[in-house]
Amino acid sequence: MQFLFLLGVLLSQVVADSRDVVKKVVHTPWWPAGSEKTAESVGIISHGFVYMTAMMELNETLQKTALQETWDVRDIAVAGGANLSDLVDCFVNAPEGKADAVKSALMSALPEEVQHSPPSLTVVEMPGEYQFVYNSIMCLANIPDGPERRTWRKDDIYAVSARGLMFFEGSVAKSHVQGAYEETHDILDRMSRLVGPEGAAALVDCSAFVTKISDAPRVRQALKEVVNKKGGVMPALTIVQASLPAKSVLLRCTASMESIPRSISTTDGSLVLTDTFAYVSAQLDRNSTGINALEALGKILTSANLTLKETVTCSFFVKDQQKMFDLFGGFFQIFNQENPPPPTRGEYEAVNECAECQVAAKCIAAVVQPEAAKALVV
Repeated sequence: MQFLFLLGVLLSQVVADSRDVVKKVVHTPWWPAGSEKTAESVGIISHGFVYMTAMMELNETLQKTALQETWDVRDIAVAGGANLSDLVDCFVNAPEGKADAVKSALMSALPEEVQHSPPSLTVVEMPGEYQFVYNSIMCLANIPDGPERRTWRKDDIYAVSARGLMFFEGSVAKSHVQGAYEETHDILDRMSRLVGPEGAAALVDCSAFVTKISDAPRVRQALKEVVNKKGGVMPALTIVQASLPAKSVLLRCTASMESIPRSISTTDGSLVLTDTFAYVSAQLDRNSTGINALEALGKILTSANLTLKETVTCSFFVKDQQKMFDLFGGFFQIFNQENPPPPTRGEYEAVNECAECQVAAKCIAAVVQPEAAKALVV
């Protein structure tokens, strides 16, 4: 009896520890310990989630590629204490005109039980890291030791929630709505009805993919109007150009369901904080290495008593795919050498709001909670 009691205490401590870890590197048999010293981390455990680096495969058919990528995602999830059934959010890039085919292949590659309760799966038509690789998939999983994962669907909006956060699948406006401003309003209004009375006030992070980057000001205006109407804070917003069939805007957002988000503004930029994560709009850089953007990110994080060491994941949108290795060099300097361990990452080719800028670096950092200070970086 005493043994069972001690075992129960030990297991409860393990569960508590997994929830409180701020940043812990994940390893797999094909990405062993030490790999993060020379490249990105293949996975990061943070506040009960497993952040994953974008996985890409090259096989003779799309279906075989999707299956192998799904297995790669599973390996990282399992190494972090989760599984495919625990996925909450995935971002996928696809060739122009192939978004539906890629999404269908990935969905069919998932186990049947996951297909009935899938992650928020956003597929955007844009090139990835390499010209010869068809697509990549970058996911987030919830370690199943906390509140139950839940799916939401209403008015053509789909989302998955876990640990006080809701992850919206990328959505476009209703078929009768046209124009970037109007489409953004339509998407946000439907997201608001799904979230509940807090609506857009609970949004903490949004990525807008636009057919024409010149529409960015109209997207910002619409988002600001909705937020002001609801009385909330402006979420971290990143806008890049992508191919969108018959629409001007695709919007992918994250919302806080429990803690009231707060915004901190500095001369270098602003960030939005929940109890667990800090969301920062993409930092832009005229240099193809991205070093200036990441240094600017570090300055913004200091306003919340955070550093680049707490960065858990980054998405990089590079203007010229041929300069991707410049970015890798900048990443290595800033994270592997100066602020280890490095975060997970995904790389894509896309034009950003600054015509002269080569890189847009969008990152998320883990908030260091006082009771979790000892588990800062493992």
